[in-house]
Amino acid sequence: MTTASGGLPPVAEAVLVAAVDALPARLRKKVDEAVTRFAALPVTEADGTFVVAVDDSTAVTLVTDGGVVRSAEGATCSCLLAPNCLHRAAVLALAPAHVEGDPAPAGEAAPDADAAQPVAAQAVAGQADAEQPVAGQTVSGRADAEQAVAGQAVAAQAVVVPEVEEPGEALTVQQRAAVEHLWRAAVDVLAAGLTGSGTVARTALLRAAHEGQACKVYRPAAAARVVATMLQAARTGDPDFRLGDLTAALQELIGVLQRLRSEGAPSEGLLGAARRAYDLQGSLRLHGLCTTAVLADSGYAGVVTYVVDRDGGLWMIADLMPGDAKRAAKAGNATVALGETALSHRALTRAGLVVSGATASATRQLGAGRSVRAVTATGCGWHEEPLAGLWAVPLAEQVHRAFAALGQPVTDRRAGDDLVFLTVRVEGTDGDAVHATTTGGTAASGGAAASDGTALTLRVADDSPALGYRDNLRLLGRAAGLELLVVARPDPSRPGTVLPLAVAPVDGTGWNLPAGQGGHVDLAFDRLHSSHLPQSHPLLPEAGAGRTPAANTNSDPVLRLLAAQVERTVSGGRTVHTFAAGRGPSDATRLRRARFDAGAALLDRLTEAACTRPRDAFGRLSGDDGSAFAQAWLATAVYTDAATRAVAEATWLPAGTG
Repeated sequence: MTTASGGLPPVAEAVLVAAVDALPARLRKKVDEAVTRFAALPVTEADGTFVVAVDDSTAVTLVTDGGVVRSAEGATCSCLLAPNCLHRAAVLALAPAHVEGDPAPAGEAAPDADAAQPVAAQAVAGQADAEQPVAGQTVSGRADAEQAVAGQAVAAQAVVVPEVEEPGEALTVQQRAAVEHLWRAAVDVLAAGLTGSGTVARTALLRAAHEGQACKVYRPAAAARVVATMLQAARTGDPDFRLGDLTAALQELIGVLQRLRSEGAPSEGLLGAARRAYDLQGSLRLHGLCTTAVLADSGYAGVVTYVVDRDGGLWMIADLMPGDAKRAAKAGNATVALGETALSHRALTRAGLVVSGATASATRQLGAGRSVRAVTATGCGWHEEPLAGLWAVPLAEQVHRAFAALGQPVTDRRAGDDLVFLTVRVEGTDGDAVHATTTGGTAASGGAAASDGTALTLRVADDSPALGYRDNLRLLGRAAGLELLVVARPDPSRPGTVLPLAVAPVDGTGWNLPAGQGGHVDLAFDRLHSSHLPQSHPLLPEAGAGRTPAANTNSDPVLRLLAAQVERTVSGGRTVHTFAAGRGPSDATRLRRARFDAGAALLDRLTEAACTRPRDAFGRLSGDDGSAFAQAWLATAVYTDAATRAVAEATWLPAGTG
C-alpha cells in the first residue's frame, strides 16, 4: 500500500535522537530543508515494513515491532553514508514520536488499568484549547474534553481557598542535571522562536525529556514532549496547530522548570509521577451525566464520561489512547472499562452503575483495576436528584469554583470543578457563536441556579468535523427563544464565554429526542436535527439568526496587546524584541496610557532582557545563556494569563456578586 509520508509509523524518540546526534555538523544544518522536501515522498507499506523512496537509487526502510520503530536497526538507508546519513534522519524526523510506556497504536488496554496506564494518558480529559499534557499533569487540549480533568478548588460561601503544597525532598544531583538540561533546551526554543526551532531543536527537547524521565522528573519531561510535538505539527502544516497552544505549553514547561531550579525542596506535584495513585473508595452508586470527546495536543484522543454519586459529587471515567479526531469520534461507542458492565460511554450517560471496591485518583478519576466490580443500574434524568442539584448551585459560586480550577494545572483539577451548570435562553447566533442569557433555573433546582439576564456566548468546544459540536450549536442558535439546560466549561480567555458539552430541555419534555438519548444531547457525539426541537420555536434563517445581546464578549484590548507580545515572542523568538517600535508609541507606552503599569513594566523588562547581549573584548557573545530572557518572558506570560482570567471572571457576574 502506498501513501503520503504522513503514513509513517511512530518512531521511538531515542531512535530519532540518536539519528540526529550522529549527523555531521554540515548535515545537521540541512536536516530541516530535507524534512520539508521528503514530506511529499510516497510511503510504501507491506507487513509492517515501510519504504520511502528518496530517489531511484536511495530508499529508507523502517521496520516496526508492534507498530513502532523501536531500535536503530529498524531504520536503514541504502545510501553509502548510512547510517549517519541525512536521508535516514529526515525520514525519522517526519514520523510521529513514540514514548516508551505509551500504548501501541493498535494495542489493547492493559488488564489492570489503574497500574498500567501512564499518567499522561490517564490525565487527558476535558478542557478546550488548552491543554498541555504533562506527566503528573493532564492534557486538556482542545476538545474541552481533553484530559482527565480534576482540580483542588474549594468553594465555601463563594470563597475559594487555595490548597497549600507540601514541600518535598531536595532534588538529587542527577535530577538537577536533568532539570538544567531541560531548561537549556526550552530556553533555546524560546530564544529561536517557532520559525527558528527545527528538527535539531526538537531533538534536543526529546533528548532532554528522555533523560528527565529516566531521572524521575516526569512532569517537565512530559511537558517537553508536548512542546516537541507542537513544533513538529507547525513544521508539517498541521491544520490543528495553534500558536496559542504552543505558547501555553512552553509557559507550562518553563514555569515548572523555573520553580524546580529555584526551590530547594520542590513539591512532589512539580516532579510528577510515572503512575497515578488510586485509593480505595468503597461502594458507589453512580448516575450518568454526560460524555465528551478528548483531543489532546499530546496526541491522545478518546472520551471522558462524567458520573454523579448519591451526594451530587462528580467523578469521571476516561478512555484515552494515542489517536486523532476519528479515534475520539468512535470512542463514545467504546465499552466502559469498569467491572463487568457492557455499557458504552454514550449509554452510561443515560444509565447508572453500582460499583463495589471502587478506586479513584485524587482528581476523582475512577480506576478500572481487577478488584473493581461494577454492574449496570438505572439512571436518572437531569431533572431528577441527584443530577438536578448541580443546577441548584448559585451562579456566583459555580463561576468562582470553575475559574479557580481553570487557574490550576489540568492534572490538579478535581473532576467537574471546571464545569458550570446553566439554564439559558437562546437569543440568536452570528454564525460562529450562539448568544444566550441565563434564566432563573428549573423547577427541579428551585430556580436558584442563576440570576436572570447574564449575557453569555456559547462557542464550539472543538471544531473538528468528526465531532458534532459545530453542527449542533449552529442548529441551536437558530432556535431563538428556546430555553435549555447546559453543561459547559467557561473559556478563561474570553469574557462571558462558555464551551457547551451537553444540553437538555428545561422541562424534560417538549423536545422530540430519540428514546435512546435519555432526554439530553451530548454535543460531541449526538447529532441534533431540526425535528428534535419543539415546533413552538421555528428555526430562523441560517446566518445572523435572532437577536444579539448587547454584551461585550471580546477580550480586553489592552490584555490582547500584552498577549500578542507573549505569542509574538514564541513565534519569532528573542530577535523580535530588538527592533525599534517605529514612529508610533511603543506597546509599553500604550499600556501605561491605559493605566496598565504592571504590564508595561513587565514588557519593558522583557525588551531589556532581549536586547542585553554581553560581549567579550573581541565582540563575541559571552556570559548570556538566555535565562534572564526566559524568566522575563515567563513573568509576562503568567501575568497576562492571570489578568485575562480575572477579567473574564469579573465580566461573568453582575456588580456586587463577587
